[in-house]
Amino acid sequence: PSFACGVSTVKPTLGRVPAYNPSMGGERGLLSQLMSVQGVMCREVRDVRLGLEVISGEDPRDPWWVPVPFVGPELPKPVKVALTRETYGYPMHPGISDSLDRAAGYLEDAGYAVEEVTVPPIDRPALFWFEVLFHEIETTLGPLAREHGSETINQLFDWMLAMGEPVDAEGYRHAIAERSALTREWNNYLADYPLILSPFLMRALYPWDYDARGREQLYDLFRAAIYSTGINYLSLPAGVVPIGLVDDLPAGVQIIGRRYREDAILDAMQAIENRVGVLSQQLWARKS
Repeated sequence: PSFACGVSTVKPTLGRVPAYNPSMGGERGLLSQLMSVQGVMCREVRDVRLGLEVISGEDPRDPWWVPVPFVGPELPKPVKVALTRETYGYPMHPGISDSLDRAAGYLEDAGYAVEEVTVPPIDRPALFWFEVLFHEIETTLGPLAREHGSETINQLFDWMLAMGEPVDAEGYRHAIAERSALTREWNNYLADYPLILSPFLMRALYPWDYDARGREQLYDLFRAAIYSTGINYLSLPAGVVPIGLVDDLPAGVQIIGRRYREDAILDAMQAIENRVGVLSQQLWARKS
């Protein structure tokens, strides 16, 4: 993730960037189609903006592509930002909580109206990421992973499948319906608060092989990342921008936005970067 590398990115709304893989052996399942998006990771927010706008052009091979202008209508000023630090029982690292406070302060200084409030729950969408999406992945990608994947990949597959109770066909149908209800709840909330400032990862950065060290490490990683997997499950756009170092390693914060308002997300990310600086340049200076 960009969080781990000290760079910025935006995960766009479904249909913002067209995608087509000519080497696919077959079409993906419905959830995989709804959650799969393409974006760019760059050292600076301005390059994320440029890259995302460039790759958002039309391509008829992607039936999900939507002809939405890249820059939306101006939002009422001051733009309201909901700050959430709800952990759902996970012991958030104090450095991550402090990072949220600093990011909120930077946004307020830039003219945003930041309020720490309760946002719609993200734990259930994050759980569905495993119980529903992985049911689909196991039936589509699973055979290929078993045949061609390394021992480590297959072990990770087994551990991820064990993280939730896989649904059957009837459960899958009901879960798709509930996903619409969950997304609607977030959409309604974002109608009042156009942006949400949240953690991306609630712990400090992990070692490169942390998820392969054991089931508990993998579970810890995904419990810490519910604001990533949950928002991804709902197909909402979100950006991650570096905020500095936590435990002497890169860290960032997440900005969630309305559907097809990547421009508003980028504006908020730019306001934070203007105060933090370009973290990759600071990391290079430390190495030298």
